Amino acid sequence: MATLYKKPNSPNWFAQFFDADGNRISRSTGTSKKRDAEQIAASLEVKERERKKGSSLPKAFAAIVETAAREAHAGELTLARADELIRRLHALANPTFRVISLEDHLSGWVNSQLPHVSDKTASIYSDMKRRILAAMGQRIARAPVGELTKQEVEKALVKIKNTHVKKTNRPLTAATANMDLRALRRALQAAVEEGLAKANVAATVRPLPEDDSSERAPFTEMEIRNMLDHPETSQEWRGLILLGAHTGLRLGDLLRLGNSNLEEGYVVIRPEKTKRGRKTLSIPLTPSALAWVTGREGAYFPTLKHVKVGTLSTTFRRIMERAGVTREIVEAGDLKRRSFHSLRHTFTSWLANADVQADVRQRLTGHTSAGIHAKYTHHDEALDRAVEKLPEL
Repeated sequence: MATLYKKPNSPNWFAQFFDADGNRISRSTGTSKKRDAEQIAASLEVKERERKKGSSLPKAFAAIVETAAREAHAGELTLARADELIRRLHALANPTFRVISLEDHLSGWVNSQLPHVSDKTASIYSDMKRRILAAMGQRIARAPVGELTKQEVEKALVKIKNTHVKKTNRPLTAATANMDLRALRRALQAAVEEGLAKANVAATVRPLPEDDSSERAPFTEMEIRNMLDHPETSQEWRGLILLGAHTGLRLGDLLRLGNSNLEEGYVVIRPEKTKRGRKTLSIPLTPSALAWVTGREGAYFPTLKHVKVGTLSTTFRRIMERAGVTREIVEAGDLKRRSFHSLRHTFTSWLANADVQADVRQRLTGHTSAGIHAKYTHHDEALDRAVEKLPEL
C-alpha cells in the first residue's frame, strides 16, 4: 500500500511503494492536495506493478483492487462497499458463480427432498425452514448462505425454543429446536457440497438441553373405552382411535387408509416407489378393528383426511376432555403428556406387557431402530411378571 510524504523543497506529495519485484519506488503525485494524492498514489502503484510484471493481475481485476485501495485511503470503503467489490471479483473469477441466499437454499433443499422422504419427514423439513428463517430474520435469511455463522445458528435455536405455539401461551420445546438443528445440518451440508459454503457452521452447534420436554405416556384401556363410547365421538373418530390403538399406526398413515390397504385381515401400507428407506408394514387386524372396517367402501376417513393436523389435534384434545381423560399425568415423579400419538405408545406398551418380543414389536411399529422403539415401550405388567420369576430366598 502506497504511503505519502513531502520533500522540503516541493509543495507536492510524493508516493512511496514497492513494485512487483519488491523494489522501493518513489514517484511525485504532482499535487499538493492530500486526498487527490492518495488516489494518484494508488493508481501509480497499480500501473507500476503491471509494467514490471507484464500485468500480474488482469486489468479488470486490477481496476477493482485499485478502486478498493483508493476508497480505503480516502476513508470511504465501507463494509457494504467492500462486499460489493468482492462479489465483482467473484464474478470475474468464475462467471458461473451463484450467490444463493439462505432462504433460497433452504427452499430448494426442502423441495429436493420431497421425492425421497416420507410425508412426515417432509413436514419436519418444511417446519424447520419456516422456523429457522423466522428466527434468523430477513437480513440473515436474504444474505448468502455461505455467510451464515455458527453464532447466528445458536441464537436462532434459542429463539425457536422461546417461540410460542400459534394461538397458545405454550412455548416450543428444546426438542423441537434440536430437531430443526438436525435438519438444518443436512441442508447446510448440501450447501457445502454444492460449493455455496465453505463449511457447515451448524455441524458443531451443540443441541439445547431438553429438560423442558415432557415424555409421551400411553392411555389405559378404560380411558380409550371412555373416548370410544362417548356419545359425542363421531363414527370416523371412533374408527381412528380404535385403529390407532390396535395398529399403532401414525396419524398420517391412518388417515390415508382405505379398502386398498385391507388384505386378508391385514392392513398393509406399502411405501411409494420414490420413498427410500421405508419398509412395507403389514399388521394383522384385531376382531374389533376388523369389524369396524368391514363393509366400508373407499377411504375409511373421507372427512378427517382433509382436515389440518393442528385442527385434528385440537379435536382429539376435546374428545379426551369430554371422556374425562387428562392430557398430562405424573409417572414416577415425571410429568408426561398424552396426545393422539400416545395411541402408538399404547399399542407398543400393550404388546410389551403381553410379553411380545421386542423384535416382533419393532416389525409391527416399523421403527427403524431399537433405540427409538424403546421410547415407545412403557413396561408395567411385564416388569412385574419378570420379577415374579425370580426365586424366593
